Amino acid sequence: MREDKLIATVTFLNRRQVDYLDKVSKDYFFKYGRKLSRARILSELINLAMELGIKLNEMDFESHHLQGALLERIRNGT
Repeated sequence: MREDKLIATVTFLNRRQVDYLDKVSKDYFFKYGRKLSRARILSELINLAMELGIKLNEMDFESHHLQGALLERIRNGT
């Protein structure tokens, strides 16, 4: 995937989510000696969903939360 231009976006996370991203970043730093930003982690997670072919626009958000719908798609391989 070619990235022509990066666009900044704002996201709202709770404390537990930020702590998780910080732990991933810290663990990465201790293992590889390089910083891994929160933005990079979120970007890679989005790339994963795209690579898996997960089409959010085809999900029924009335009966599922996004997390449940994503887990279902990943488990079913669809």
